Amino acid sequence: MKPIQDLIMEHEAVKLTLKILDKICTNIEQTGKISNPEHLNQLIEFFIIFVDKCHHGKEEELLFPALEAIGVQRDGGPIGVMLAEHQRGREYVRKINESFSQYSEGDRAALTQLAKNSRAYISLLSQHIDKENNVLFPIGDNRLSEEKKAELWEGFETIEKQKIGVGKHEEFHKMLDYLEDVYMK
Repeated sequence: MKPIQDLIMEHEAVKLTLKILDKICTNIEQTGKISNPEHLNQLIEFFIIFVDKCHHGKEEELLFPALEAIGVQRDGGPIGVMLAEHQRGREYVRKINESFSQYSEGDRAALTQLAKNSRAYISLLSQHIDKENNVLFPIGDNRLSEEKKAELWEGFETIEKQKIGVGKHEEFHKMLDYLEDVYMK
């Protein structure tokens, strides 16, 4: 497996979760409630563990430093933009989770903030993925040596085991298959 292709495949899973989150937001806006809170809880877990710890971990700990080493600019450049967007995404997920907790404790007004921050997160990540897939990743794919790519791949495997644990990736994909059947059919 190629490391850049791995990240692009992970982006496909993330884009699916964003579509599901969008459907949940539409339902919230139409009904004033969360039809199935467990589904939203699963998505929040996916955003915290898979998107941030695993996927962004691979980028921040391994890919971005490798790109910097071949001259891709961090400060004032594409890597700096990606890092700032990762941080904004973390903040949105924190706010989504906070609103979800408030709603779970009976505060129905928290749904407004939950939907607002979810929509902002969807917008941010959709644009972020587009920039990475179409600008940053092609630079890496074209300019990183095959040896560096092999090293990245090994590092990605280590991050996956350490950040999400053995078998968790597969659990997330099962969850996504189920939620896709519920929300996208």
